[in-house]
Amino acid sequence: MKTRRFFLVLILVFVTAGILFAAGGKEAASTKTEDGPVVISYYTWDDGSHKALIDTFNATHSHIQVDAQILPAADYETKLTTLLSGRADIDAFMEKRQADMFGQYANGYLEPLDSYIAATGKPNAAVEAFKSSSVINGDIVVIPWRGGAYYTYYNEKVFEKAGIPTPDYYVERGEWTWEKFEEVSKAITAADPSLVGSTIYIWGGQGFFQAGQAGDDIVTPDGKIDSIENVVKQLEMRKRLEDLQAMWSLIDMKVTKLHYSKQFYDGNVGMLLIGEWFPGQMVVGRDDGLLAFDFEDWGITRLPCDQEEYVTVGLPTGNCITSYSKKKDAAFEFINWMSGPEGAAIAASFGVLPAAPGEEARVEIAKNLPKGNSVDYFLEEKKNYTANFSPYGTRIETEFAKLQENYLLGNMDINQFRTTFTKTLNDIIKTTY
Repeated sequence: MKTRRFFLVLILVFVTAGILFAAGGKEAASTKTEDGPVVISYYTWDDGSHKALIDTFNATHSHIQVDAQILPAADYETKLTTLLSGRADIDAFMEKRQADMFGQYANGYLEPLDSYIAATGKPNAAVEAFKSSSVINGDIVVIPWRGGAYYTYYNEKVFEKAGIPTPDYYVERGEWTWEKFEEVSKAITAADPSLVGSTIYIWGGQGFFQAGQAGDDIVTPDGKIDSIENVVKQLEMRKRLEDLQAMWSLIDMKVTKLHYSKQFYDGNVGMLLIGEWFPGQMVVGRDDGLLAFDFEDWGITRLPCDQEEYVTVGLPTGNCITSYSKKKDAAFEFINWMSGPEGAAIAASFGVLPAAPGEEARVEIAKNLPKGNSVDYFLEEKKNYTANFSPYGTRIETEFAKLQENYLLGNMDINQFRTTFTKTLNDIIKTTY
């Protein structure tokens, strides 16, 4: 009897599995089941704007719900790579280090999104705005929701103490070059040694501002070394400023784990060069009482630039769908909503620059920026080029960060850096898939 019952159960299991398999394509494409909404597993990092977007989507969509898996921002890339390689339960995720997409694509983790976008009957405005950084080998693999641009954020009170004009003064006169940036950084600290002229954060990619503006690739997508002279130029500038304590020491930041937002909040830094998300952090700083100055005492203007036509740098932040998800249509509906007008307005309400800001988003952004010309610079039309966006990008950024640290610590001179970096690039080219 036991044997017979076992075989009956086994037959039922196979019959049920056959039915599910036959309906598999249909079920995977469905956005609602008889038991309730489709629940998608979505990975991102801890950020107030991300939570607001997810909560709003869940509150306004009864047929899909987002189960958010929030990871710490500091080690998000490492954990995400581990999870994807193990094919963890992820339907969609936010990309933090955009060059990682090349490896994810090569390993088959990313779902091409062209057919999903085509099914909407219109181009995706966010993808069109950042086409060059949304496509790999002809496939759209990410839908941007946040724009990509770096700016100069400055503290007006620091400039008042130093007795020098704020950076927008030089921008308006066409003088906001990297040489002027260095000069102003030095002048702030010279006027008051308790003030730090400027700060650039510890991420490896922060060393490629001047290279990106010049259109350098570091390594081209087809595996050839481009000029590294603008990387060298920026690194030498950083060392000169750090030696005078006119720029926050990169090594000190790494040892103390002092975040750039805390540096700026404390009111002793004249200028911070960081991306389009920072106004949202300033709003948080204001609301949580973390600012050592009034909210209206800071401003935004262009990144220093030596090019004839202004160029900023920065890649958009976007969302991907995993190739192995069984809920791809539902996942697409969520990430497409995030990049659309509703998602853009919510992002803008946090001071974040959307990838495709509509009129409502522009109004919301203005509410979260200081008075004056900051909103004009934040929203102006601008060229954007980012060095090191290639299949080699993640490894280059990691290795550059190590070499930069060695150079700033005095463990190698600039010629040794140039030679070692070139050799490292050649090794990366030879050993990358």
